[in-house]
Amino acid sequence: MSYNQVHIMSEFSKQVPLQSGFGEATNAREVVAGLDLAGKTAIVTGGSSGLGFEIVSTLASAGANVVVPARNTANAERVLLGIKNVSVAALDLLDPSSIQSFARSFLSKGCSLAWLINNAGVMAAPLHRDNRGVERKRLGWAVSSCARE
Repeated sequence: MSYNQVHIMSEFSKQVPLQSGFGEATNAREVVAGLDLAGKTAIVTGGSSGLGFEIVSTLASAGANVVVPARNTANAERVLLGIKNVSVAALDLLDPSSIQSFARSFLSKGCSLAWLINNAGVMAAPLHRDNRGVERKRLGWAVSSCARE
């Protein structure tokens, strides 16, 4: 790529402020303040910890129905206990049959999906292979990274 091509590309991709009124000190609750998300449904993978938990609690506080798929449903239910508009469903993103089962169950309820937030990831896990022999770390990377594209 020539210097001119790079220069032209940088001109087209210059970042400019959105003038949204939000900045680096804005928290999630401030972003949804005044929004009514009732009737909207979100699925948030990895929603029982870290950033996922914040996403779930924020969307639910604005009235959205939030489904949190989890491998360990008991743990997710314990963590999310008391947050209105949140439900937990069984899903192992490393198991294709579990994914199909989750999708069928969600679709059978007839609600539309407003947001799919792919937040789940696998970090620093020991070597483990799924029932197809695929290394869990690699598939975890694929689930958490490639699904966002």
